[in-house]
Amino acid sequence: MFAMSSSMWSTWLVFFCWCAIIQIEGKRWMLVDSISSKEDSLANTRSAEPHCMDGVRSQDESDVDCGGETCPKCKIGKHCNEDCDCSTNTCNNGKCAAFESCDDNIKNQDETDIDCGGSKCPACEDSKTCKEHKDCNSGLCKKKKCVAVESCDDNIKNQDESDVDCGGIKCPRCDHWKKCKADCDCISDSCKNKTCVGAESCVDGIKNQDETDVDCGGDKCPKCEITKYCDDDCDCHNAICRNHTCVPHCVPECQNNGVCTIHKTCICPEGFTGVSCEVQSVGLCHDNDTFGVEPILSITFASGRPQYSRSKPSEFNFTTTYKQRFEPVTNDGMFSFINSIHNDFHGAWHTGAIDHTEDEGGYMLLVNADYRPGEFYKGQVDNLCIGLRYEFSVYLANLCIPLDRIKPNVRFEVRSPSTGNQLLAQLRSGPIPVQRQLTWNKYGLSFVAPSSSVVLLMISDAPGGMGNDIVIDDIALRVCSHEGTGFCPPEQ
Repeated sequence: MFAMSSSMWSTWLVFFCWCAIIQIEGKRWMLVDSISSKEDSLANTRSAEPHCMDGVRSQDESDVDCGGETCPKCKIGKHCNEDCDCSTNTCNNGKCAAFESCDDNIKNQDETDIDCGGSKCPACEDSKTCKEHKDCNSGLCKKKKCVAVESCDDNIKNQDESDVDCGGIKCPRCDHWKKCKADCDCISDSCKNKTCVGAESCVDGIKNQDETDVDCGGDKCPKCEITKYCDDDCDCHNAICRNHTCVPHCVPECQNNGVCTIHKTCICPEGFTGVSCEVQSVGLCHDNDTFGVEPILSITFASGRPQYSRSKPSEFNFTTTYKQRFEPVTNDGMFSFINSIHNDFHGAWHTGAIDHTEDEGGYMLLVNADYRPGEFYKGQVDNLCIGLRYEFSVYLANLCIPLDRIKPNVRFEVRSPSTGNQLLAQLRSGPIPVQRQLTWNKYGLSFVAPSSSVVLLMISDAPGGMGNDIVIDDIALRVCSHEGTGFCPPEQ
């Protein structure tokens, strides 16, 4: 015996208490941990063959040194072939797993959802996954989900209901505005357009009874407003039904195919203007310059040697609101018959310019317009043919040289002397442009004669005294595209 100190004896005592040495039939020693975990105890209940401790997967081991018939059972996560290879007796997908149960918060075993369904666990609650009815507490599996037993108060549209919890054979009838398939689905016994509605009336928001539009028209309901559908004037509040639509009523009524708006104002077609589209507003007849018909009216203001003519407007059968001047200077509010432009304002006008036709000595009407909207020309023409189209034209030029001045603007009008000076036609020239030299352009309008006598007018439409100076020449009235003279004298 070797002599040992007390400390050595204590060490050996702890070692022998820690391990028990067992020799089995002359084979190698196996150490059993006296304080192993439960899993380790299960894993080491088998005797350890030498190949179970060689660090190599051999023999029938399912993982290194564990599993099979002779080695200890494998711990969680080790490879396995069957449940008995694992200390937990649970082999899942070739790996030792924790012990499966119905409260491990894992979908395992044959559960249809986590910890429920299948042959081992309790039935599942509503909305959980299922395979068959017995997987569900409610006993009802639909589309692989547990659902509540169908009823008329489950807040679900099911059974043969037409809407949620109403309609069909089993449930109560539906209230207004619920969906329906037949009248019997509705409390009101009235299903229209797959919706439960009240008994037909003029306030149900539905086109029914003999209404022509929703809740209006027909014999029972109020008359319809503008834009609503109608069958005749009696259906409309304003008593006008056109093309099955209630239309506005303008006073006076729109003429010449004008359209009355919901604001009771007329929208006029091209070529007409005025409150009721009664005024013609058409430009010149484009073919008149080549048509070859002599004018019914032609005013050229004659010609002469003196620069200023002594002739008066009455000699040409017209009047003007401007005052005539027979010598320089033609100031604001005045006019002159002149055959060349006088230098009245120190080069502000086209000095020396002559009339439109460049006739030697030919006079033109020069007007220095002012702040008053005066009449350049007013003359009456008689014996026109009712229904023919005529052209009232004139040649105009801006008298001023290019400076920042007011541009003349002429309003052409045709009026009826027999009907209280009624306006028949109207058109504006627009601003007469300024040019580097006096430039003549033809302006005017055309109109259909509604009576045999008309009054022709040219009015200043650009009030102002700084500029607004104009020369006028060759006033004419012609018939448009007509082989006759355009004169219709009264029968004797």
